[in-house]
Amino acid sequence: MNEFDRMEAPKKQKSVLLALTDTHHGFYVGAARFARENGWHLVTDMVYTGSVPLGWQGDGILSFVGNRDDLAEFVLGNPAPVVEISLVRDDIDVPRVAADNERIGQLAAAHFVERGFRHCLWVPFRDDVPNRERRAGFRAGLADAGVSFRELPTSHWEQGGDGWQDWAARRRIVSEELARLPKPLAVFCYNDCVAADIVAACDQAGVTVPDEVAVLGVDNDAMLCESINTPLSSVRHDLEGMAYEAAALLDRLMDGGEAPAEILRVPPKGIAKRRSTDILAVGDGRVARALRFIWDHYGRNTLSVGDVADAVGVNRRVLEKAFRRELGRGVNQELVRTRLRVVVQRLETTDESITDIASMTGYTRPNHLFRTFRAHFGMSPREYRASAGGGNPRPDADGGER
Repeated sequence: MNEFDRMEAPKKQKSVLLALTDTHHGFYVGAARFARENGWHLVTDMVYTGSVPLGWQGDGILSFVGNRDDLAEFVLGNPAPVVEISLVRDDIDVPRVAADNERIGQLAAAHFVERGFRHCLWVPFRDDVPNRERRAGFRAGLADAGVSFRELPTSHWEQGGDGWQDWAARRRIVSEELARLPKPLAVFCYNDCVAADIVAACDQAGVTVPDEVAVLGVDNDAMLCESINTPLSSVRHDLEGMAYEAAALLDRLMDGGEAPAEILRVPPKGIAKRRSTDILAVGDGRVARALRFIWDHYGRNTLSVGDVADAVGVNRRVLEKAFRRELGRGVNQELVRTRLRVVVQRLETTDESITDIASMTGYTRPNHLFRTFRAHFGMSPREYRASAGGGNPRPDADGGER
């Protein structure tokens, strides 16, 4: 055998169809990043035409079937491996990567609870699995805090069938419902599109955002969130990360790997806070100012209850009584609660070291954070990160845990 015979044949480039019509551009970014890093050839016809490429033959399909029966039929009938980035069509038996929708709902609930809201509204987009999961997470998070839950019917947004055909009539009904609900009201919407519609409906009803109604969306689509009169706060749904993980799974399947038994869930990355939820729903202005001060300065390791009282300009004992009357907890409890909320968010959405997280949240030493965290959660920060599927732990520079 000569030297040329021993040379390996060049690795065949994988041809992957992007069947991602009617979806968020973040999916394209994640898929393209994986393709670029791994030498894929992406077939992007459907991005431009929306038409199913009958007769296409390749190595794999990255899909978002949504409600398209023609695309579902094509995906199921094609011999190439498929990974679906959605739970919208749960009747299609293919490997999937999906959002942690219940966690998205829980984040929304925590966002409103920490602002003191006692009345919250869920606004869906469709009656499907992602909507139901977000609703369940939101409702559970509110129930834990004793906050009331209401919802608008799905039919207010669904088109076709029994849904609204008359856009103006639908908007009028939604505006009237928003006007009659108790205030201050916090509204969590399935996505940014619905949230923007709620902001417009509030304007039509003469209801101010965020003073009377705070509005939160999902997806953090900056083009949408920042292009309306009241910029939208939004849950940072990791769409790019979902597509990247789906592409990685598809790559393994194309190499002959087995499909996982469970749906791969990708957690959200926190909340992008903008004007639409920049409000504190507490009746006592002293408590509202104190909460704002705590949120702005929780990273100071010397921050004390006395500092908070001085910043508000009231006696410490008076402020404590006001806090307990409004929130059912003291000032120091609120400070610890705020710090731990940020710690949990960083553990779930970053791979920052626990030493760094402790420093940025006002803990002078990691051991101080460890003791406080275990007292509240019954586990160490490292154990929590592992259970939440956060970043990959590795040793800190000082030998501590991550």
